[in-house]
Amino acid sequence: MQRTVPQSTLATHRGSKSHHVGLLQASVVEKDGLFWPAASDKTQSDENRDNHQDEDDKLMGQVLDSVLKVYATHSEPDYLIPWQKRHQTTSTSSGFVIDVPGLGLRVMTNAHSVEYGSVVQVQRRGEDEKHEAVIEAVGNECDLALLRVDSLFPPPKNVNGENDDEDDTTIALQLGPLPSLQDEVEVLGYPSGGESLCVTKGVVSRIETQEYAQAGARLLAMQIDAAINPGNSGGPVVNEYMQVVGVAFQGLDEAENCGYVVPVSVVRHFLEDVRRNNGYTGFCQLGTSIIFLENEAFRKYLKLDNQESVNGTNGSRLRKRRSGVMVRAIEPASGAFGKLRPNDVIMAVDGITLGSDGKVPFRRGERVDLLCYISSLFEGDTLEITILRDGEEMVVSVPLSRIPSLVPSHYNNKSPPYLICSGLVFTSLSVPYLEAKGAWEEYYSDSVLAHKANLGYEHLMDLHLIEFNGIEVRCLSHLKQLIDESDDPFMTFQFAPKETGRLVVLDRVQTGIATKDVCIEHRIGTPYLFYDKS
Repeated sequence: MQRTVPQSTLATHRGSKSHHVGLLQASVVEKDGLFWPAASDKTQSDENRDNHQDEDDKLMGQVLDSVLKVYATHSEPDYLIPWQKRHQTTSTSSGFVIDVPGLGLRVMTNAHSVEYGSVVQVQRRGEDEKHEAVIEAVGNECDLALLRVDSLFPPPKNVNGENDDEDDTTIALQLGPLPSLQDEVEVLGYPSGGESLCVTKGVVSRIETQEYAQAGARLLAMQIDAAINPGNSGGPVVNEYMQVVGVAFQGLDEAENCGYVVPVSVVRHFLEDVRRNNGYTGFCQLGTSIIFLENEAFRKYLKLDNQESVNGTNGSRLRKRRSGVMVRAIEPASGAFGKLRPNDVIMAVDGITLGSDGKVPFRRGERVDLLCYISSLFEGDTLEITILRDGEEMVVSVPLSRIPSLVPSHYNNKSPPYLICSGLVFTSLSVPYLEAKGAWEEYYSDSVLAHKANLGYEHLMDLHLIEFNGIEVRCLSHLKQLIDESDDPFMTFQFAPKETGRLVVLDRVQTGIATKDVCIEHRIGTPYLFYDKS
């Protein structure tokens, strides 16, 4: 096989003089871009790139230029000594430029990225200068925040609302549609492990309700099979058209290549909330505690097992299975207070059928929790709820509002309240305070052995039983006595607290059979074991 040798290499074999010339030529080639980009050819390279680069590559470059690195210094309060601050900490995360109606160009990032941020700065790709940022809006429930960077995006100066010296090299990323399962996406950001911008590809694995770690709120979330590492937080997740379909916000320690994204629908709600109220106010809640009605005995107890007749084709009569969830309690601050009652069965909201598992149809083949639909509405909206009350179906109108928590999960970047009186320090009970006190310990216990008779109750654990069939339970032996002497068709177990606690209903006839089946399956010799006064 004939081997082609570069001319610069051949020159090194033609005597000492040519040898030196060859070395000189090789060094020039190195500076001309073979091993290092040459500064002298920068203008020519830019011209060639502009003339020959594909439009998609140009768009990708503009998108990458709109992804910024966020630097923050955090000064979090000491919740046990609320008048003091903890030692400052620093972090880096990601953000991206977005055009907010009524506000202009802003940088969107995660709320936890700038939480209690005393100094916040942003840095553009390929630059060494950092720009001071001002926290303009924070939504802890959805873990989103907006930053104003006047040095990059100064407020308008002329009458047309435009800035004569506005930087036109940075574009605002556009929001796209909510992706479908298996759609390919890219995560853009500055994760740990390096300093430069990182691009990670993945696909959408699922879209469902998840708990957001920042404030413990349950909202719609998108899971992707691309890892979201520290530093990725706040970075945009884009589709093939370079449209933002979500914002990276948390990962899963127990799994590899698993990340969670704030979906674009939640991002739009956050921006609309900021536009309407000149700041973030939060997500609406129905303000009820509910009980799923997956257990057949419970459904019969509420007369929900009856099927309603509907008109079919050719005048035929069809039978449709009714479903829903039972209202256990209503918060006094809720708009549903006085309109819904305990033991009402919510069957539909705004004409959307509610399943006995508390879920509503989302898209083809997908179902999400009812709270996802309610959180998509705004304060002042009215919810038309179809309920079953005492066997009769009716529709009630419930105004929606945001319900403040009695035990807040955050103070919106403000210091916790306190009062000192004669040396006594009083402060509000909050989740950060409980965390600082070490109030939670991790433990697991299985308290239900699954059987078809207890379907729907298999996930219950660590509950305090207070009544059986309306009678206060004193001890285990007393409970067994009450069960043995019961002649009601249904057995009810009321757990604490009495007004809002979980209620379990079982069929008395099936209970004896189910107890024997469970003991046999799990090799349990006796269904009870008592000691004195147990």
